[in-house]
Amino acid sequence: MTRIAVIGAAGRMGRKLCRAALETDGIELAGGTVEPGAPELGTDLGELCGWGKTGVTATENAPEDADVLIEFTTPEATVAHLAYGKPHVIGTTGLSDEQLQKVEEASRGFPIVLAPNMSVGVNLLREVVRELSAKLGEDYDIEVVEAHHKNKKDAPSGTALFLARAAAEGRGQRLDEVAVYGREGFSPRQGGEIGIHALRGGAVVGEHRLVFYSGGEEVEVVHRALSRRTFADGALRAARFVADAQPGLYSMADVLAGGAGDLRG
Repeated sequence: MTRIAVIGAAGRMGRKLCRAALETDGIELAGGTVEPGAPELGTDLGELCGWGKTGVTATENAPEDADVLIEFTTPEATVAHLAYGKPHVIGTTGLSDEQLQKVEEASRGFPIVLAPNMSVGVNLLREVVRELSAKLGEDYDIEVVEAHHKNKKDAPSGTALFLARAAAEGRGQRLDEVAVYGREGFSPRQGGEIGIHALRGGAVVGEHRLVFYSGGEEVEVVHRALSRRTFADGALRAARFVADAQPGLYSMADVLAGGAGDLRG
């Protein structure tokens, strides 16, 4: 039994995580946190997520007896929560290089799974994108288009960058050297570019499209998240993995493989 605590239990993903934990064998919901003074403070977590009374209430601090912390919060909050010093599953996106460095430093003391997308499908798709990019070669132009709900704060999404990086790696490139974010004015495509575009509106959970264009054909791969439960289930899978892992920084590729790997690659 893996006892998890959800950081940010009152948020969209926090509620999904609480519900998923209550419905998943081998997982126990040990607790969940909300911001100091939040109206949900003291609320039963089961009632918060529509499950029913559980006797586990929302608190300001994570319970000491939790095995793993899971969070999809803000970059600043995520870095602050590293002070708990517990195995950690982080789905937060938009972390700066400096914040990523702090996560990497913390992982020397305890295991962390850090992934911009906890979906099993997206993480398997990454390998498909890398292989397509390598085999199609530079005769094909690559464009990445992602769409999310209107309240998402960071753009482009961490998943769009995750997949675009895989496409660049397939061609032996560095994404930061070939990425073009949107197009405006007189902006003809240059050889080897990877275009990345972000759409925001409505209640879109998440959609990512990669299109490989040539003069004679188009090859497109698409991933659509139909429910945040997809990410919650992936996060719980990561929690089981990290609960028994050695200190280090892990990716969802490691979780799926059951071993160590390269976070960025």
